[in-house]
Amino acid sequence: MVSRIKNNPKLKDYLRNKIEDEGIEVEVDVRLQESEYVAIKVDDFYNNLHQAVVPKATDYVVVVDNSCDSYSMYILEMKNVKSPKYLVVKDIQEKFTTTIYDFLSERFKDIFMDDRYKYKPIKLYLVSDAYGVGGKYQTHGEYIKFLEKVNKRDSLKVDRSLGNKVYKFRNQYLRIEYDIPPNPVIRKNV
Repeated sequence: MVSRIKNNPKLKDYLRNKIEDEGIEVEVDVRLQESEYVAIKVDDFYNNLHQAVVPKATDYVVVVDNSCDSYSMYILEMKNVKSPKYLVVKDIQEKFTTTIYDFLSERFKDIFMDDRYKYKPIKLYLVSDAYGVGGKYQTHGEYIKFLEKVNKRDSLKVDRSLGNKVYKFRNQYLRIEYDIPPNPVIRKNV
């Protein structure tokens, strides 16, 4: 699948090695070779269609070859905002809707809907440091403890609202997760 995407003439101008937008970068596992993954800049694809109304779309779709026709897929939206109040959940959900139901399921269904390819797993992420905690925690465990503490005060409404919408793609039910850069790390078999 990775080679099909890389050789698709409609996608070649939107392929990136560095997964970055709005000053936010997601890491790629150092053990992953460039030949084992592909990152598609989806919103650039839609912007270059030159339509009167440009559909909202996520920043990236990243596909990782796990071998044996098994793939990990990441759908990423990156937001560089200073506060959660600037994260408009409805707009973010609309971007994922366009990417899943138009980009993956219609425009490029010959690739992404091909039954020969199995997805293990598919992850949807909003990547942002809207809570200003990036770099404050040494481990993921410390960050999780922070989230649990804040959840008790009910101030992470954006996180909960993101997960309220369920998407279905290739018989998997998916929800948007919130993560802080440089996470999530793009790797095999998430």
